[in-house]
Amino acid sequence: MTRITWDDGGEATLGPVHDLAVTLLASSRAYPPGAPVRGTLHGEAALAFTLKVAGSKREGEGFTVRGKLVSATAAVRDAFQALAPSGA
Repeated sequence: MTRITWDDGGEATLGPVHDLAVTLLASSRAYPPGAPVRGTLHGEAALAFTLKVAGSKREGEGFTVRGKLVSATAAVRDAFQALAPSGA
């Protein structure tokens, strides 16, 4: 499971990735639709990214956060694709 940390505190786990659309699971924070949220993807290297949130939903003890990567470099897009769970 690939870890995400939020710049404003908290963390999440990387879920399915489809092109620029990203789902983050078990997030310790929820965000309102339209919010630009900055975070770091922790893979082989730590990569900063910005996600424009489409929505957040309470799931168990955390939140599922869906959104779209914005202003993402090719390295960031490739890392999200490579680190997404199998079958996602």
